[in-house]
Amino acid sequence: MDPEDRKKKIEKASWAGIGGNGILAIIKICFGTIGGSAALVGAGIDTATDIVTSIVTLFTANISSKPPDKEHPYGHGRAEAIAAKLLSFIIITAGIQLLIKTVQELIESTPKVLPEDYVIYISIAAIFAKLILFLYKIRIGKEVESQMVIADAMNMKADIILSASVFAGLIITKFSNFPLIDTIMAAAVSVWIIKNGVSIFMESNDELMEGSGDQSLYEVVFSSLKEVEGLSNPHRVRIRKINTMYVIDLDIEVDGRLSVKEGHDLAKKAENILKNKIDNLYDVIVHVEPGGNFENEERYGLTEESLD
Repeated sequence: MDPEDRKKKIEKASWAGIGGNGILAIIKICFGTIGGSAALVGAGIDTATDIVTSIVTLFTANISSKPPDKEHPYGHGRAEAIAAKLLSFIIITAGIQLLIKTVQELIESTPKVLPEDYVIYISIAAIFAKLILFLYKIRIGKEVESQMVIADAMNMKADIILSASVFAGLIITKFSNFPLIDTIMAAAVSVWIIKNGVSIFMESNDELMEGSGDQSLYEVVFSSLKEVEGLSNPHRVRIRKINTMYVIDLDIEVDGRLSVKEGHDLAKKAENILKNKIDNLYDVIVHVEPGGNFENEERYGLTEESLD
Protein backbone atom coordinates (compact mmCIF):
# COMPACT_ATOMS: atom_id res chain seq x y z
CA MET A 1 0.00 0.00 0.00
CA ASP A 2 1.20 3.50 -0.80
CA PRO A 3 2.53 5.15 2.42
CA GLU A 4 0.49 8.29 1.81
CA ASP A 5 -2.73 6.28 1.32
CA ARG A 6 -1.93 4.31 4.47
CA LYS A 7 -1.45 7.51 6.47
CA LYS A 8 -4.74 8.94 5.16
CA LYS A 9 -6.66 5.81 6.20
CA ILE A 10 -5.13 5.96 9.69
CA GLU A 11 -5.99 9.65 9.95
CA LYS A 12 -9.57 8.95 8.83
CA ALA A 13 -9.94 6.23 11.47
CA SER A 14 -8.49 8.59 14.08
CA TRP A 15 -10.94 11.37 13.24
CA ALA A 16 -13.80 8.86 13.43
CA GLY A 17 -12.62 7.92 16.91
CA ILE A 18 -12.30 11.55 17.99
CA GLY A 19 -15.77 12.48 16.71
CA GLY A 20 -17.57 9.32 17.83
CA ASN A 21 -15.99 9.16 21.27
CA GLY A 22 -16.43 12.92 21.75
CA ILE A 23 -20.19 12.69 21.23
CA LEU A 24 -20.46 9.57 23.41
CA ALA A 25 -18.39 11.10 26.23
CA ILE A 26 -20.55 14.25 26.35
CA ILE A 27 -23.78 12.22 26.33
CA LYS A 28 -22.60 9.77 29.01
CA ILE A 29 -21.20 12.39 31.38
CA CYS A 30 -24.11 14.83 30.98
CA PHE A 31 -26.93 12.29 31.22
CA GLY A 32 -25.09 10.29 33.88
CA THR A 33 -24.77 13.45 36.00
CA ILE A 34 -28.36 14.60 35.42
CA GLY A 35 -29.78 11.09 35.72
CA GLY A 36 -27.86 10.26 38.91
CA SER A 37 -25.67 7.42 37.61
CA ALA A 38 -22.07 7.54 38.81
CA ALA A 39 -21.30 4.40 36.78
CA LEU A 40 -22.39 6.08 33.53
CA VAL A 41 -20.32 9.16 34.40
CA GLY A 42 -17.35 6.84 34.97
CA ALA A 43 -17.93 5.20 31.60
CA GLY A 44 -18.08 8.69 30.08
CA ILE A 45 -14.70 9.55 31.58
CA ASP A 46 -13.28 6.32 30.14
CA THR A 47 -14.71 7.27 26.72
CA ALA A 48 -13.13 10.72 27.06
CA THR A 49 -9.73 9.04 27.45
CA ASP A 50 -10.44 7.29 24.13
CA ILE A 51 -10.55 10.73 22.52
CA VAL A 52 -6.99 11.23 23.73
CA THR A 53 -6.09 7.81 22.29
CA SER A 54 -7.41 8.83 18.88
CA ILE A 55 -5.64 12.19 19.04
CA VAL A 56 -2.39 10.43 19.92
CA THR A 57 -2.95 8.03 17.00
CA LEU A 58 -3.58 10.95 14.66
CA PHE A 59 -0.56 12.93 15.85
CA THR A 60 1.90 10.04 15.95
CA ALA A 61 0.80 8.75 12.53
CA ASN A 62 2.30 11.92 11.05
CA ILE A 63 5.50 11.62 13.09
CA SER A 64 6.09 7.87 12.71
CA SER A 65 5.57 8.02 8.94
CA LYS A 66 8.47 10.45 8.48
CA PRO A 67 11.49 8.92 6.71
CA PRO A 68 14.84 8.48 8.51
CA ASP A 69 17.07 11.53 8.80
CA LYS A 70 20.52 12.25 10.20
CA GLU A 71 19.13 12.76 13.72
CA HIS A 72 16.96 9.62 13.54
CA PRO A 73 18.70 7.09 11.25
CA TYR A 74 16.29 4.33 12.32
CA GLY A 75 13.29 6.50 11.45
CA HIS A 76 10.60 7.91 13.75
CA GLY A 77 8.55 4.78 14.44
CA ARG A 78 9.14 4.80 18.18
CA ALA A 79 7.12 7.98 18.52
CA GLU A 80 4.13 5.67 19.01
CA ALA A 81 5.73 3.87 21.96
CA ILE A 82 6.62 7.19 23.60
CA ALA A 83 3.09 8.49 23.00
CA ALA A 84 1.69 5.28 24.51
CA LYS A 85 3.60 5.99 27.73
CA LEU A 86 2.11 9.48 27.91
CA LEU A 87 -1.34 8.11 27.15
CA SER A 88 -1.06 5.51 29.92
CA PHE A 89 -0.38 8.21 32.53
CA ILE A 90 -3.41 10.21 31.35
CA ILE A 91 -5.67 7.13 31.60
CA ILE A 92 -4.31 6.09 35.00
CA THR A 93 -4.78 9.63 36.36
CA ALA A 94 -8.41 9.71 35.14
CA GLY A 95 -9.06 6.33 36.77
CA ILE A 96 -7.53 7.36 40.10
CA GLN A 97 -9.56 10.58 40.19
CA LEU A 98 -12.79 8.65 39.55
CA LEU A 99 -11.87 6.06 42.19
CA ILE A 100 -11.25 8.76 44.80
CA LYS A 101 -14.59 10.40 43.96
CA THR A 102 -16.58 7.17 44.20
CA VAL A 103 -14.88 6.09 47.44
CA GLN A 104 -15.77 9.47 48.93
CA GLU A 105 -19.39 8.94 47.87
CA LEU A 106 -19.42 5.47 49.43
CA ILE A 107 -18.29 6.77 52.83
CA GLU A 108 -20.54 9.85 52.79
CA SER A 109 -23.78 9.70 54.76
CA THR A 110 -25.82 11.61 52.15
CA PRO A 111 -28.74 9.55 50.81
CA LYS A 112 -28.38 8.05 47.34
CA VAL A 113 -31.12 8.27 44.70
CA LEU A 114 -32.01 5.76 42.02
CA PRO A 115 -30.82 6.62 38.49
CA GLU A 116 -33.43 7.78 36.00
CA ASP A 117 -34.82 5.21 33.54
CA TYR A 118 -33.44 7.00 30.48
CA VAL A 119 -29.90 6.32 31.76
CA ILE A 120 -30.46 2.66 30.89
CA TYR A 121 -31.38 3.55 27.29
CA ILE A 122 -28.28 5.77 27.01
CA SER A 123 -26.19 2.81 28.17
CA ILE A 124 -27.74 0.53 25.50
CA ALA A 125 -27.11 3.12 22.77
CA ALA A 126 -23.48 3.46 23.90
CA ILE A 127 -22.91 -0.28 23.50
CA PHE A 128 -24.07 -0.24 19.87
CA ALA A 129 -22.15 2.97 19.09
CA LYS A 130 -18.92 1.47 20.47
CA LEU A 131 -19.54 -1.72 18.49
CA ILE A 132 -19.74 0.28 15.24
CA LEU A 133 -16.50 2.13 16.06
CA PHE A 134 -14.76 -1.15 16.94
CA LEU A 135 -15.76 -2.87 13.69
CA TYR A 136 -14.67 0.14 11.63
CA LYS A 137 -11.30 0.56 13.33
CA ILE A 138 -10.42 -3.13 13.33
CA ARG A 139 -11.15 -3.26 9.58
CA ILE A 140 -8.92 -0.25 8.86
CA GLY A 141 -6.18 -1.53 11.18
CA LYS A 142 -6.01 -4.88 9.40
CA GLU A 143 -6.25 -3.25 5.98
CA VAL A 144 -3.25 -0.97 6.55
CA GLU A 145 -1.46 -3.46 8.86
CA SER A 146 -1.19 -0.92 11.68
CA GLN A 147 -0.77 -2.38 15.16
CA MET A 148 -1.46 1.09 16.55
CA VAL A 149 -4.94 1.24 14.99
CA ILE A 150 -5.65 -2.40 15.86
CA ALA A 151 -4.69 -1.69 19.49
CA ASP A 152 -7.02 1.31 19.48
CA ALA A 153 -9.79 -0.93 18.10
CA MET A 154 -9.18 -3.52 20.83
CA ASN A 155 -9.52 -0.70 23.36
CA MET A 156 -12.96 -0.06 21.82
CA LYS A 157 -13.77 -3.74 22.29
CA ALA A 158 -12.89 -3.45 25.97
CA ASP A 159 -15.19 -0.43 26.17
CA ILE A 160 -18.07 -2.54 24.81
CA ILE A 161 -17.58 -4.94 27.72
CA LEU A 162 -17.34 -1.98 30.09
CA SER A 163 -20.58 -0.43 28.75
CA ALA A 164 -22.32 -3.80 29.06
CA SER A 165 -21.17 -4.01 32.70
CA VAL A 166 -22.56 -0.53 33.39
CA PHE A 167 -25.85 -1.56 31.77
CA ALA A 168 -26.02 -4.69 33.93
CA GLY A 169 -25.30 -2.61 37.03
CA LEU A 170 -28.09 -0.17 36.17
CA ILE A 171 -30.58 -3.01 35.67
CA ILE A 172 -29.63 -4.56 39.02
CA THR A 173 -29.90 -1.15 40.68
CA LYS A 174 -33.42 -0.57 39.33
CA PHE A 175 -34.74 -4.02 40.20
CA SER A 176 -33.10 -4.22 43.62
CA ASN A 177 -34.09 -0.65 44.50
CA PHE A 178 -30.59 -0.24 45.99
CA PRO A 179 -28.90 2.87 44.53
CA LEU A 180 -25.58 2.15 46.24
CA ILE A 181 -24.91 -0.57 43.63
CA ASP A 182 -24.48 2.12 40.97
CA THR A 183 -21.75 3.80 43.04
CA ILE A 184 -20.05 0.44 43.63
CA MET A 185 -20.17 -0.17 39.88
CA ALA A 186 -18.55 3.25 39.33
CA ALA A 187 -15.70 2.21 41.64
CA ALA A 188 -15.29 -1.00 39.61
CA VAL A 189 -15.20 1.07 36.41
CA SER A 190 -12.43 3.24 37.86
CA VAL A 191 -10.36 0.15 38.64
CA TRP A 192 -10.96 -1.01 35.04
CA ILE A 193 -9.68 2.33 33.72
CA ILE A 194 -6.54 2.14 35.88
CA LYS A 195 -5.93 -1.45 34.71
CA ASN A 196 -6.16 -0.37 31.05
CA GLY A 197 -3.68 2.44 31.68
CA VAL A 198 -1.21 0.07 33.34
CA SER A 199 -1.59 -2.41 30.45
CA ILE A 200 -0.77 0.28 27.87
CA PHE A 201 2.24 1.32 29.96
CA MET A 202 3.57 -2.25 30.13
CA GLU A 203 2.94 -3.08 26.47
CA SER A 204 5.26 -0.31 25.28
CA ASN A 205 8.13 -1.49 27.50
CA ASP A 206 9.46 -4.11 25.10
CA GLU A 207 9.95 -1.66 22.27
CA LEU A 208 11.59 1.03 24.40
CA MET A 209 13.80 -1.55 26.14
CA GLU A 210 15.04 -2.93 22.79
CA GLY A 211 13.11 -6.19 23.05
CA SER A 212 10.85 -8.06 20.64
CA GLY A 213 8.73 -9.79 23.29
CA ASP A 214 8.24 -12.75 20.95
CA GLN A 215 10.52 -15.78 21.32
CA SER A 216 8.99 -17.41 18.23
CA LEU A 217 10.76 -14.79 16.08
CA TYR A 218 14.12 -16.05 17.35
CA GLU A 219 13.09 -19.61 16.58
CA VAL A 220 12.26 -18.59 13.00
CA VAL A 221 15.68 -16.90 12.67
CA PHE A 222 17.66 -19.96 13.76
CA SER A 223 15.59 -22.46 11.75
CA SER A 224 15.78 -20.30 8.61
CA LEU A 225 19.56 -19.83 8.76
CA LYS A 226 20.05 -23.60 8.81
CA GLU A 227 18.92 -23.55 5.17
CA VAL A 228 21.93 -21.45 4.14
CA GLU A 229 24.80 -23.75 3.15
CA GLY A 230 28.23 -22.58 4.27
CA LEU A 231 26.92 -20.62 7.23
CA SER A 232 27.27 -21.84 10.82
CA ASN A 233 26.84 -20.87 14.46
CA PRO A 234 24.46 -17.90 14.25
CA HIS A 235 24.86 -16.12 17.58
CA ARG A 236 24.53 -12.75 19.28
CA VAL A 237 21.07 -12.54 17.68
CA ARG A 238 19.16 -9.44 18.76
CA ILE A 239 15.67 -8.47 17.62
CA ARG A 240 14.32 -5.03 18.34
CA LYS A 241 10.96 -3.56 17.42
CA ILE A 242 10.43 -0.12 15.90
CA ASN A 243 6.72 0.59 15.68
CA THR A 244 5.37 -2.35 13.62
CA MET A 245 8.74 -3.27 12.08
CA TYR A 246 11.61 -5.45 13.30
CA VAL A 247 15.37 -4.98 13.12
CA ILE A 248 17.60 -8.06 13.45
CA ASP A 249 21.31 -7.98 14.37
CA LEU A 250 23.30 -11.22 14.34
CA ASP A 251 26.75 -12.76 13.96
CA ILE A 252 27.47 -15.75 11.71
CA GLU A 253 30.58 -17.90 11.14
CA VAL A 254 31.94 -18.90 7.73
CA ASP A 255 35.04 -20.67 6.47
CA GLY A 256 37.94 -18.35 7.25
CA ARG A 257 39.57 -19.13 3.91
CA LEU A 258 36.74 -17.52 1.94
CA SER A 259 37.27 -14.18 0.24
CA VAL A 260 35.58 -11.04 1.53
CA LYS A 261 33.15 -11.20 -1.40
CA GLU A 262 32.26 -14.84 -0.70
CA GLY A 263 31.65 -14.05 2.98
CA HIS A 264 29.54 -11.08 1.96
CA ASP A 265 27.49 -13.27 -0.41
CA LEU A 266 26.69 -15.66 2.45
CA ALA A 267 25.65 -12.71 4.62
CA LYS A 268 23.32 -11.52 1.84
CA LYS A 269 21.79 -15.01 1.59
CA ALA A 270 21.16 -14.94 5.35
CA GLU A 271 19.59 -11.50 5.05
CA ASN A 272 17.37 -12.47 2.11
CA ILE A 273 16.06 -15.68 3.65
CA LEU A 274 15.10 -13.82 6.84
CA LYS A 275 13.29 -11.15 4.81
CA ASN A 276 11.35 -13.91 3.05
CA LYS A 277 10.43 -15.73 6.28
CA ILE A 278 9.61 -12.82 8.62
CA ASP A 279 6.94 -10.21 7.94
CA ASN A 280 7.44 -6.52 8.73
CA LEU A 281 11.22 -6.80 8.68
CA TYR A 282 12.78 -3.33 8.50
CA ASP A 283 16.45 -4.31 8.35
CA VAL A 284 18.92 -7.15 8.93
CA ILE A 285 22.52 -6.51 10.01
CA VAL A 286 24.83 -9.53 9.62
CA HIS A 287 28.37 -9.59 11.05
CA VAL A 288 30.61 -12.24 9.45
CA GLU A 289 33.26 -14.04 11.54
CA PRO A 290 35.72 -16.83 10.70
CA GLY A 291 34.70 -20.28 11.94
CA GLY A 292 35.72 -21.03 15.51
CA ASN A 293 36.07 -17.38 16.44
CA PHE A 294 35.63 -16.75 20.17
CA GLU A 295 35.37 -13.43 21.99
CA ASN A 296 35.06 -13.13 25.76
CA GLU A 297 33.04 -9.93 25.68
CA GLU A 298 30.11 -11.21 23.58
CA ARG A 299 27.59 -10.54 26.32
CA TYR A 300 24.61 -9.53 24.22
CA GLY A 301 22.16 -11.42 22.07
CA LEU A 302 20.88 -14.99 21.97
CA THR A 303 22.02 -18.34 20.63
CA GLU A 304 19.79 -21.28 19.71
CA GLU A 305 20.86 -23.05 22.91
CA SER A 306 19.84 -20.10 25.07
CA LEU A 307 16.22 -20.44 23.92
CA ASP A 308 15.85 -23.84 25.62
